[in-house]
Amino acid sequence: MIEVDVGEAVLGNLRIGISPLWETVASLSLLSRRDACPWPYTVWARNARQALGRGRGGEALAWFAGVGLPLPAFLTPVPPPTAAGIDEELDALRAVPEETVRQELARRYPSGTPEPFARFAKEPGEALDRYADLIQDYWTATVAPYWSAMRPVLDQEVLLQARVLATAGGEAVLGRLGGRLRWDRPTLSLNDSSPSRREVRRARRLVLVPLLFARGTPLCVTGSHGEDEVAVAYQARGSAVLAGGRASGAVRQDAEPERGDRLAILVGRGRAAIVRALAVPTTTSVLATTLGLAASTVSEHLTALVAAGVVQRHRIGVRVMYELNRSGRALLEYLDNETVHPAA
Repeated sequence: MIEVDVGEAVLGNLRIGISPLWETVASLSLLSRRDACPWPYTVWARNARQALGRGRGGEALAWFAGVGLPLPAFLTPVPPPTAAGIDEELDALRAVPEETVRQELARRYPSGTPEPFARFAKEPGEALDRYADLIQDYWTATVAPYWSAMRPVLDQEVLLQARVLATAGGEAVLGRLGGRLRWDRPTLSLNDSSPSRREVRRARRLVLVPLLFARGTPLCVTGSHGEDEVAVAYQARGSAVLAGGRASGAVRQDAEPERGDRLAILVGRGRAAIVRALAVPTTTSVLATTLGLAASTVSEHLTALVAAGVVQRHRIGVRVMYELNRSGRALLEYLDNETVHPAA
């Protein structure tokens, strides 16, 4: 159990940051499990394993399977304040000072560095370069083909949380994260499957990292400058974008629903994908791009969902936004396995 002490000043200074590197590490955690990946990751996992079998990237998965989470903090740095791509994040990882690596390993493993990290202790610079190369190969094979579909969903998640932060405050944001995270003021607790261990961290700044692959993945990192900054991952809405079966995120409406996908069995794959995507307020054009559907098709589905009383629309400036209302969220929670929290 990791407990982050969040003071009043921190609540007013929350930051939300997207990280392709963290997303990649979370996907490694998911793919390295022995059991089958659950929906909505089933199709992605199958495609990822096929891609790794055809080319490079498998070495990262093999290494990670023997290590697991949590990793030393220098391998998953706190995401930067400005939006960064995977290349920028890997460059920053390669540039981590050797002394920082050795200090973190000594702090984390006082009885001696485990074998998988021995090279980081002996030759930090070379080991970081090698690790970054492995992550780059894995990213290229498994996550990059989906990133154009994932990024708009994550951007919408950030906008949603920013709206909650502005209208209801930081405590409202922390109280609706769900999953392994529990907010009991002034403590944000992360269940990392180590009930016998209790670790307390004090944050002067808290960074929330929305991930589509975060389900069941405990990621909490303290920045390299003491305990000034703590970053915590949480499961973002909209991971259904990974269930389309194509790298573009496109949904085949005529295809049979995935086994066990009750929502798709009830309303069809296309409309089910739209319902899931509407857990985050969004527009017709973003839905069309994200799901790979024609704008006219999306518009037709939205009209039906509004008429059915499960979706509401409202205008923000020149944009018309759609999102699930209370009935829509209840429908999704009942038929889906993603936790949906109401927007403030």
